[in-house]
Amino acid sequence: MQTGSWQFSESDQAYVTKSLGRPPMGVVGVAARGPSGDPAVIINLPLVSVDGCWQPFPTLYWLVDTGLSARVSEVERKGGVDAIEAVLRADEELMRAHLADNRWYARARWAVLNPKEVEIAQANGLAEPLESTGVGGVANHEAVKCLHAHLAFHLARNETGTTVGRLLKKQYGISAS
Repeated sequence: MQTGSWQFSESDQAYVTKSLGRPPMGVVGVAARGPSGDPAVIINLPLVSVDGCWQPFPTLYWLVDTGLSARVSEVERKGGVDAIEAVLRADEELMRAHLADNRWYARARWAVLNPKEVEIAQANGLAEPLESTGVGGVANHEAVKCLHAHLAFHLARNETGTTVGRLLKKQYGISAS
């Protein structure tokens, strides 16, 4: 898994459009690529205008690898979110690491904004949710909202990974390789 490639080429656009079934909105770049070189995780702008109204977009890292996405969907269908949350609640050290991951995610989301976007967020009352919500926009940092968002975050942080990403690998064998 190659990480840190912020370039988003026309071929990346075509791949992501096919993967999502629609053109992506607000893509900043590619956070991780799969073995084929295609995007596995894209980085989204955390602030979007919908019909002239500014809204936060909570998913900074978006899993676009269709194979990984399908595997995570199966885990979610079988109760994986509740199972991962139970593991976190049962282990104080894992929970502390998970809380730190959510704080890191919120800071990373805010850091993607340029000065003009920061002004827009502040003027529209969106600074607080962008700065405080965790992975996938979750307000309660102890919770796990979406395993897709967590795996995307894990892959984007390839060098360190994340708590939920490591649990997905350990519990379900889901990883980029």
